[in-house]
Parts: sequence; C-alpha cells; structure tokens
Amino acid sequence: MIFLCKQLFMDKSKPHIEKPLEHLGKRLEEVLKDPGLKLNTPKKTAEEAIKLPAYIKHADKKLQDHRKSYYALFQKTAKAANGWNLSGMNLYYISKGKKTWYDAENFCVSRESHLASILSDEEQNYLNTQLSEPSWIGLSTANKGDNWEWSDGSKLITEYWSHHPRPSKVSRKGDRGCTLINPSMGSRNWIYANCHEPRNWVCKESLAVGKK
Repeated sequence: MIFLCKQLFMDKSKPHIEKPLEHLGKRLEEVLKDPGLKLNTPKKTAEEAIKLPAYIKHADKKLQDHRKSYYALFQKTAKAANGWNLSGMNLYYISKGKKTWYDAENFCVSRESHLASILSDEEQNYLNTQLSEPSWIGLSTANKGDNWEWSDGSKLITEYWSHHPRPSKVSRKGDRGCTLINPSMGSRNWIYANCHEPRNWVCKESLAVGKK
C-alpha cells in the first residue's frame, strides 16, 4: 500500500493530485506505524470467513422467526373485527351471554385466550369502563386450595377485592373459589362467587410476541 502511494507521488503527469496524495501517504504511514493499531492476521481473517455462513444462517433463522411472530400478531389483531376490543397490548372479549366460570374459561381457551387476568391499575380501570354486568375473571383458588391463581398462569401482583383481606377460605369444603369483577362497586370490586353460577365473562389474549 505504501509502495503504491509512493509510486503515485513520483508520477508528475498528474500535478493536480500530487499534493493530496502526498498528504494521504504520510497519514497512512503514521497510521500503520501506530503500535496501538490492531490488524487481523490472515489466519484470523480466514477463521472469521469460515464462520460467516453460520452467521448468515443464524440471522436468516431470526428473520424467519420474526416473520412468523408478526404473522401470528396479524392474525390475532383480526379478532378486533369480530367482537374483540384492543387495549394496550391485549385483546378483550366481553360476553353478552352467561356461563359458569368453568364453561367461560373453556370458551376463552377455545379461542386461544383465557379468562382475563388483571395485572395493573390501567387494566382494572379499562375493564370497569367496558363492563355493565358482574363478570367472571380468571382468578380462582386453583385445585380447590386456598391459593388464588390466574388461569393464564400470570403472577398475582395486584388485587382489587371489595373486602380486605381477600377471601382465604371457600364457602363449602372442597369447593373452588372464583372471582367476579362488579363494575357497579367502584374501583375495588372483586368479589368471591360460586363458580357454578351463570355469569357474564371477560376473555383476554396478550399480543406480546411469544405470549398467548
């Protein structure tokens, strides 16, 4: 490289580029003499070249995964034209009929969702503005125990029971406890109810990539 630059400097047939090339050559010599400059050896360059097909394959797989995720997202958002309402990164279905908690959960699952989990003040407030009747949500004492869990597997991080503390025991031994949200009771409006009562319900599906 330096040799080629010097040859160009000696070429007097192009006086209009002589000075710029001379300056470039000096700068190039300075850079190449810099002890802090790290240049790949031919071996290192060859090793990197060998890895290149694997890098390309990995990048292509990520691209295809993203395409699948966004296609799934597109399919989910199509539900909004069929009775599902979009809020944030979630779709909600608010029933017009009534079912038991179990049948309502099965209805939601058949539509790739679950009875709604409420994980923030924003979700709680949103549902209060959308509902007109007490409705099943996904919180229950799973496996007929005393621990309240969301049917979609979400962590129980916030609660809006109408009475404190939350119900710890079910009304009859061995029963499962289920939860209604009653919009007429204000902001703290979760109430314990018999899971076999026919009630309105709310399904929820997350639009977050990788979640349902």
